[in-house]
Amino acid sequence: MKPHPSIAINCFRRGGGMESYTFDLVRGLAAGNIRPTVYAAQIDRTVPEYALAEAVHVNQRFIPKKLRPYFFGRQLATVRRRRADSAPLVACNPSDNADVFVCGGTHLGYLKHMNQRANLLDKLTIRRNRTNYATAKSIMAHSAMMAHELTEYYGVPSEKIRVVYPPADTKRYFPQPERTAELRHQFGFGDNETVFVFPSTGHKRKGLDVLAAFFEQTDLPVRLAVAGSPLPRPMKNVTELGFCSNMPDLYRAADFTVMASLYEPFGLVGVESVLSGTQVVFADNIACTEIMNGNAGLFFQRSNPGSLAAAIAEAHERKLQGCHKIADPFAALDYDPTLSAHIRILLEMLAAVD
Repeated sequence: MKPHPSIAINCFRRGGGMESYTFDLVRGLAAGNIRPTVYAAQIDRTVPEYALAEAVHVNQRFIPKKLRPYFFGRQLATVRRRRADSAPLVACNPSDNADVFVCGGTHLGYLKHMNQRANLLDKLTIRRNRTNYATAKSIMAHSAMMAHELTEYYGVPSEKIRVVYPPADTKRYFPQPERTAELRHQFGFGDNETVFVFPSTGHKRKGLDVLAAFFEQTDLPVRLAVAGSPLPRPMKNVTELGFCSNMPDLYRAADFTVMASLYEPFGLVGVESVLSGTQVVFADNIACTEIMNGNAGLFFQRSNPGSLAAAIAEAHERKLQGCHKIADPFAALDYDPTLSAHIRILLEMLAAVD
């Protein structure tokens, strides 16, 4: 039997998508009585997941902050060698020689969709990623879009890639229709308006400009409720909610969740919204739409303002007819979003590599 897996991540603490995903892996493995070793440059010993893993510090104190990601892989290899760690490695950050490299986004894909030219740090990141992909025994792509970018932009053989969509917290995100009225009042949503929640901590990438262009000129009784970063300016029919610590209740209170991202390698908020019983109005380039069927909501073309306007109008009509909420979220998704299902596939991938 192979030893329990090791996991590489820059920061083992609350943070962005990959940090949250690493916590998911630790909890999921622990549920199967597997205690992984987690290698990280920053470790929060107060989080519950810390007790479920053996956390090993990769010391980057004397490395300039901007260069730390480029040195992590070499330091990780040294630390593992000193510990005689022969466990299979799951890389949730840019690390070489992974048994399973988890791809939640590619840098070339990001630059292309954001229409940005590569600077020196970008070129270093791209070069590092090429070695990550080349030395990995297998790659878990979190969407078919990611699998395409790996083969198209980096020349990774398709047989090395397996598309495995990320899990969602099905214990937190679920419908509670009996609380809708209470929650709408709590968030200040009117009964006669159709509320579209927009979770965003990066308005340019998430497409606030596209959404604001519609909401500021429409005469429909609709509101865009922005959860996350502050608005750049006051906007008609747009409300700033600030950071929301209880996203499940916000999804339940809203009528729809809307996104118009330039680049979205998956978009877990879409799955979380559906699981909460709230349909989405999403641009069709957002990767999570790959696993959503018609029961999940409405999809529009980001580059076509008329397509967005039609989707918003249709959503408003569904609200008026009272047929806009999702009673059976799992029927709206074309994959199993549970953590246990994801861990089962990860263990299959680890067992399949030499």
